[in-house]
Amino acid sequence: MKLSFNSYLSIGLTVIAVILLIYCLSLRNSRDNAVNRLDKTNEQLNSLIAANKDLRGTIDLLQIQAEQNDRYIVDLDSKRKESEIKANELLNRFQNAKRTNQTINNWASQSLPIGLY
Repeated sequence: MKLSFNSYLSIGLTVIAVILLIYCLSLRNSRDNAVNRLDKTNEQLNSLIAANKDLRGTIDLLQIQAEQNDRYIVDLDSKRKESEIKANELLNRFQNAKRTNQTINNWASQSLPIGLY
């Protein structure tokens, strides 16, 4: 059986068509794999973005609470200073009264009862 040039050409073109078909199928499979990986990556990215938004809300809340705490500390410190000033004023008044008022001086000079040491 002798094959002609046209037969060889038909066989060659058929082989090339089969190879191209296999190559196209391989490219489609690679493309599908890449698209699947991209979809998974997008899902992960979306979940990370959602987590980031939740964390941002938590951070904002913590910053607001820190600012409230700072204001509270400043308020407490000013009240402590006021109390210290009042205590010093009362101590000075008492010491002045102790020097100028004999009754207060006698009372302050008494020794404490034994159970109060």
